[in-house]
Amino acid sequence: MVYLFTHFGYLLLLNLIRNPMKLRYYTLLFLLFSSSLVFAQNHSFDDAQSLFDDGKYSAAQALLNQLSSGHSANAEAMFLNAKCSKALFLSDAELLYEELDEYFPYHQFKQEVNADLALINYRNKDYSNAISYFLELDSLSNEFIFKLAYASFSIGSLVDAQYYFSKLIGTVSKYSSTAQYYYAYIAYERGFYKSALVSFNKLLNDEKFGNIVPYYISQIYFFQKEYKQLIAFAKPLSEKVIASRKSEVNRLLAEAYFRTKDYENAIIHFEVFLEEEKEGNSVVHFLLGQAYYNSKNYLSAISSLEKVSNSADSLMQNSAYFLGASYLMTDNKNYALQAFKKSSEYNYNPILKEEAFYNYAKLSFQLELPFENTLATLKTYLESYNNPLHKKIIEDLMVKSLQSTSQYSEAYNALVDIHLLTNSQQIALQQLAFFLGVKEYNQQNFKDAISYFIVANRYPINDDYSYLTNYWLADCYFQLSNFDKSIAIYSNLSVSSNKNLSDYESLKSYNLAYSYFQNSDYSNAIKWFRTYEKTAIDSMKLNDTYFRIADGYFMSSDFSLAQKYYNKAIAYNLFDVDYGIYKCSVSLGLIGKNKSKVKLLKQIIADYSASSYYDNSLYDLAKYYKNTQQNDLAIKYYDDLLIATKDENLIADAYLSKGMIYFNSSKTNEAIVEFLFVVNNYQHTIYFKEAISGLQAAYSSLAQIDKYLAVIESLPSVSISRAEQDSLTYNAAFMKFSELEYKVAKKAFDKYLSTFENGIFVNDVTYYNAMSAVKINDSIAAITLYEKVVELGVKSHQETAMLFLARESYSRNDFVNSNKHYNTLLEYASSNSIKREVVIRLMTGNEMIDNKVAFKFAKQVVEFDKTDNWLLSKAYVIIARNEFENGNYAKSKVTFKQVVGLSDYDEGAEAKYYLAYLTYLDENLTLAEQMIFELAEKYSSDYFIAKAFILLADIYVAQENNFQAKATLESIIENHDGDDLVNLARKKWEQIVEKEKVVTPEVEEEFYIDISEDEIVYEEEVRDEIDEDYIVEIPDSLKVESDSLEIKILEDEEIE
Repeated sequence: MVYLFTHFGYLLLLNLIRNPMKLRYYTLLFLLFSSSLVFAQNHSFDDAQSLFDDGKYSAAQALLNQLSSGHSANAEAMFLNAKCSKALFLSDAELLYEELDEYFPYHQFKQEVNADLALINYRNKDYSNAISYFLELDSLSNEFIFKLAYASFSIGSLVDAQYYFSKLIGTVSKYSSTAQYYYAYIAYERGFYKSALVSFNKLLNDEKFGNIVPYYISQIYFFQKEYKQLIAFAKPLSEKVIASRKSEVNRLLAEAYFRTKDYENAIIHFEVFLEEEKEGNSVVHFLLGQAYYNSKNYLSAISSLEKVSNSADSLMQNSAYFLGASYLMTDNKNYALQAFKKSSEYNYNPILKEEAFYNYAKLSFQLELPFENTLATLKTYLESYNNPLHKKIIEDLMVKSLQSTSQYSEAYNALVDIHLLTNSQQIALQQLAFFLGVKEYNQQNFKDAISYFIVANRYPINDDYSYLTNYWLADCYFQLSNFDKSIAIYSNLSVSSNKNLSDYESLKSYNLAYSYFQNSDYSNAIKWFRTYEKTAIDSMKLNDTYFRIADGYFMSSDFSLAQKYYNKAIAYNLFDVDYGIYKCSVSLGLIGKNKSKVKLLKQIIADYSASSYYDNSLYDLAKYYKNTQQNDLAIKYYDDLLIATKDENLIADAYLSKGMIYFNSSKTNEAIVEFLFVVNNYQHTIYFKEAISGLQAAYSSLAQIDKYLAVIESLPSVSISRAEQDSLTYNAAFMKFSELEYKVAKKAFDKYLSTFENGIFVNDVTYYNAMSAVKINDSIAAITLYEKVVELGVKSHQETAMLFLARESYSRNDFVNSNKHYNTLLEYASSNSIKREVVIRLMTGNEMIDNKVAFKFAKQVVEFDKTDNWLLSKAYVIIARNEFENGNYAKSKVTFKQVVGLSDYDEGAEAKYYLAYLTYLDENLTLAEQMIFELAEKYSSDYFIAKAFILLADIYVAQENNFQAKATLESIIENHDGDDLVNLARKKWEQIVEKEKVVTPEVEEEFYIDISEDEIVYEEEVRDEIDEDYIVEIPDSLKVESDSLEIKILEDEEIE
């Protein structure tokens, strides 16, 4: 419309310039029209103003939109239009104000516009822009001052906010109390507690804030450490506190009582706080635990302190320390050990760290637990700290630990590498080397035992240990068949003046005698066995002594004395009675007492049919009757022997002897049958040549020499001349063997085997060649030759060959082959001692291969007449293990208990572990835990102690004691060498941690707790000994720097 009017006026004016008369006319007409238009606009604005004043903003704005557009727009209409948008909360209000400023930069509404823009931005929470507009105003009302203050507060400009709020304090205004509140809160927030307290106190009776400010006042008293005022102020408050503030007030009261050492009331309010919060709070659990500790309620202290989350901060360092102290007060030193260890791993408070490690080190010594290497712990303390009050104690404990620890290897390794040892260290090293030597000896690791005993002998400070070291050193050499060294050491072993070693003096004679005996020095052997006989108190060894004296006299050809001592051994009737009877019979025969001899041989045949000497007894009877021309009886016993034996030499000899009896009895044809049997079947025995000779004589007596020659021709490998050469070569080699020139003998035997591949004496040559190889330590050749001996199958050689091969394989832990040879030896064993060895080795050799087979032989071992504790414990633990694996828990429990009573070594440790495990399965957790600690204290088996400690962690989990469970598993992970158990421990540790993540809420804040040096109470005196009831001193108090709950402020408090 305005545009049309303007365009029309332009055309009219152009026409009028051309026509002056028309110009006057239209000028008058234009003035009349303009006046009418202005009147209409003014009338519309008045209508809009009236509508605006009536609050009809939408209608007013509709008119104003017409008036505010185009060239006729004016500032007043645009201003009123913008105010309508503001009143209507339209988003274009701010834009309309900006257009007003753009079209009319100098309009008269500047102050009103800034005020409106300030309010719009304030309403939109654009506090920064709101502040800018507020500050453009020439003067501020109370409302604007409040909103400027609150906007400043909202963007964190606390200083400005506090200034503006201060302008409203004390005014007669609805903003006065609110400004007072915010002023106080800002002072509180900025740490100006005195000012905040004054301001909050003014609001105590305020209708709006009277219920809020008491909580701030309580906080301020806490921050000012005015704990008594806090208690006086907040205690009445706690009785009428609103539900949402109950936990906060009780927390503050609890800490106030705690700081004033009123632990009884502190406990009450901490418990209320925890009941209200429902979720765990590590700081509160710590303070509550400390309150219980100071109230001497140590079990409750433990319960609270165990709930402190495993966070890496000073709170954990302190809580673990107090937990350790609480455990000590309840005499639970094992738990205390782990707690002090945990506390010592944090670096937040170096003084507390040192105290914790000091207590950990002392407990490590006192408890002698595995994995917590006491010696290493003590050394670490001395290297890391220099506390004069503690250093001497730790140094003394270090020496004691070296002397008394069951962890001999660790202590030994620590000392043996020291270049210059002190006297006390030398004493300790002597003892440790001795203990380790004995341990290896008991495990039958004789070479390792010798190494330790040699080290012990370098420091012969303690005479008793020196005596025992040499005693067992000599026995090690004996076990390794180095009898010369054994004899030398026993002979040089001086008489001990210690009455407690008198038994060893007696046994020294016994062992020395055995060394001489094994060295074939029978004269000295008899001398020392008879010396032992005079003092012997061990019936088993005395029985054995009688046997060995008898054997010595027998080997010295004093058969009369030999039979006397065999009879003594037989009379004792403890073991090997069949051996004694047989050897006595041989001795009697050699001194012409044949009737007695025959009687004893018949006793063996009648009473000991399973004896290793049964075949020999039949053979000796047959031979006796043959020699006394009692041919029928001789034939009978030879026939009995052929039925009973599998020994090729005995079989060949029996047939040959029967042939000779028949031949001498003119039963030539029967003799030929017997001779031919030997010739055709036993060509590789020493009886082959005699059978050829007997056959020649028999055929010659019948004038049938052609038959003899036919037999010889049927044996292509036999040539009379070659047989003589064969015999000469063999005899020359055997002579060197008999003269103990084993190197020369071996060369000669090798030459025989290469020359006479199928020679008459190939069996004996192979056998003696193997023995020669053993004597010159050519183990490879010995193995090859003995394997050939086994292949040749001569029964008289089988036992020695297979015994060597079995022992050789066993010594290399090649149990598959040793089991094979020992199994075969079951058939060939000729003596009770070898039978015992076979059964024992088949038991131990199958232990890790076939438990059922091991179990079978273990049952035989426990029936032996002659055993020792180690052997019985090994057998019983295999039996118990089998019973356990078959689900017979009750029976296995009884057997495992037998093992524990027999063994202080690995077998005992295994048995103790299974007993603890069975007790755990019975859900007797306390007893199972006790048994595990007993295992750790008594035994030194790393594997089963580690396995037991994993079980201990399971017990702790079942007891909901995750702290101890994790600490125990961490100990295994850090210190055990076996990957299988370490991986198992790590898996269980991760499961516990994962479970804790699920059930334990995270603590949002990290708290720093500091203990100043003067707050730690040190022990007043240095003690030489650690008594069983010693107490770890605890700091009197802790300084908690950030451990209180904050109270939320009002959110966006707006007052229009």
